[in-house]
Amino acid sequence: MDRQDDQKVSRVHDQIEHIREKDIFLFDLDGTVIDSSKDIAVAVNYTLEKLGKDPLDESEIIKHVGYGGRKLMEGVLKTDDNLLIDRAVSIFREYYFKNPAEYTVLYPYVEDLFIELKKRNRKIGIVTNKYEDISKRIIEKLGIDSYLDILVGGDTVERKKPDPYPILYAVESLGSKLDSSVMIGDSEADVQAGRSAGTVTVFVTYGFGKKEKVVLHNPDIVLDSLYPIWEVFKS
Repeated sequence: MDRQDDQKVSRVHDQIEHIREKDIFLFDLDGTVIDSSKDIAVAVNYTLEKLGKDPLDESEIIKHVGYGGRKLMEGVLKTDDNLLIDRAVSIFREYYFKNPAEYTVLYPYVEDLFIELKKRNRKIGIVTNKYEDISKRIIEKLGIDSYLDILVGGDTVERKKPDPYPILYAVESLGSKLDSSVMIGDSEADVQAGRSAGTVTVFVTYGFGKKEKVVLHNPDIVLDSLYPIWEVFKS
């Protein structure tokens, strides 16, 4: 590792040390807490089959994840036909609610970090554009519901990320302040929402978001894993 790399690592460590004092840690769900790519792809292709459409590769489907179920259907169908989209959303939601986590798993260090945060009396929330009922079922099935102080889904409030309102709602509901909060996510929607709300923003590169797009929104911290945050809290 050369001097420039050493300086970069040191800077990131200092930034993580800074967020150690924050009270609220908000996480996106898909691509940040859970790898749900296969379950989403299965549900989308089931929907396409019911609509008489050809199936899509998982990689193509995941490009449209992050902005809620309706945007997902608009993307995979490549249409603005509202009646068709409405039907697709209904089929997708019904199937996905019944099969929310057949293949879905937690990303590394997620539960480890949640444990350390709770030991230190930090509040944990999930702020996602995924439907609240489906999110709740997945969280319960994966056994992490007991760590959470709040879940804000894409239909919990009237606006979705990148609008900051879901974050504002979560922080206010938890009785804290925005400058004492951190938003962690894998997409530009997460970073935009966090920055607009006034939280610290952490972009994790291992998820579904495209790094070249996300970094344009200037996240405060960029990490390839949750390990560095876990390590700081564990020490």
